[in-house]
Amino acid sequence: MKKIFNGSRLKESRLYNKLTITELAEKLNVTKQMISKYESGKSEPSFEKSLILIDILGYPREFFYTTDKYVIENEGTFFRSRLTATQKSKEPASIALKYSVVVRDFLEQYIDFPVLQNREMYEGKDNPEEVALSIRKSMNLGLEPIHDIIEVAELMGFTVINMDYQEDKVDAFSSMNTVNGNSYFVITTGDSGSFYRQQFSIAHEIGHWVLHQSINPQELDKDEYKTMEDEANKLASIFLLPKESFGEELKSQIVDEIDTYYNLKRKWNVSMAAMIKRARDLNIISVDQEVKLYKQMHYRKWRNPEPFDLETKVTSPVAFKQSLELLIDEKILQGHEIPLKIAEEYNLYLTPKMLAMICGVEPALFLDNSQSKVVLKLKDFKGMKSG
Repeated sequence: MKKIFNGSRLKESRLYNKLTITELAEKLNVTKQMISKYESGKSEPSFEKSLILIDILGYPREFFYTTDKYVIENEGTFFRSRLTATQKSKEPASIALKYSVVVRDFLEQYIDFPVLQNREMYEGKDNPEEVALSIRKSMNLGLEPIHDIIEVAELMGFTVINMDYQEDKVDAFSSMNTVNGNSYFVITTGDSGSFYRQQFSIAHEIGHWVLHQSINPQELDKDEYKTMEDEANKLASIFLLPKESFGEELKSQIVDEIDTYYNLKRKWNVSMAAMIKRARDLNIISVDQEVKLYKQMHYRKWRNPEPFDLETKVTSPVAFKQSLELLIDEKILQGHEIPLKIAEEYNLYLTPKMLAMICGVEPALFLDNSQSKVVLKLKDFKGMKSG
């Protein structure tokens, strides 16, 4: 039985690669009208053209000749920079997020992940200070600085992915997704280059999860979206810098000298700019003092990057990586079997490179090296020691 070419998957792979119809047509040496026909199902590429497509787009051939065995319900994606990001920059990120949901759902069969909190417990709390403290209390965080927000998010049951989508205008994004009756809130970050910026970005997405439960961000106008972003920023600031601890510590310092914030940055793991904004929100400094502090940062050339930004290592998610290590170490699955199992259960054919990006591992993990003629053995180092 002849397999039918799936035009919608061609479109998906084209968007993932950030190619327009015209750009793909030029690479494939066909007209843009022909690409449109391929994607709409009115025509299909020849065998030779399909091989070239595989080379251009980097997907396995089976991807283009199968249909999804799953349905993902997405409540809407919160793009932290939606107002400036282009649709072309958002599409690859959204597609990668979808793949990560499938991988997470696949791993759920084998791994006992932390259970996502019931966010309804925060409904009815109108005071953002109260909401932030409630989250801290539920996670036994106390009022101390948060040393790794990614670790906190994973322990809260979030799926956190660090993806190399190389878009300066897409700082972070998140969404609630349901597949096979299972719900996952995925938080995705790119290579922000700054641990302190990442801290705030993840806290911002947690803010969306708790504050905007019944809102589809794609249905908001520009002003409504900005209001929603401001709310998430405020909750992130309160969550990372509690009034009862950070605020009280700051009051004992010289609040209008930039060295104060320089010295506090590595303790509280938040940018100097964010601390200044929080100080103003708490009325610890005046508007004039806030302006003075920013001028001091500008004078010392402490903006973009700030001090410590380039030398502090960015942290990475560990849940997916540990999941794979468990499956392989316990001999439940071999690395090369994982993409095959995902393809079998979901009809989603992902390359080792794609899976590696999602899981934070090397692509070689998903390759079958059992047929290699290179066979290495351990030296008899025990015998050498005894001798």
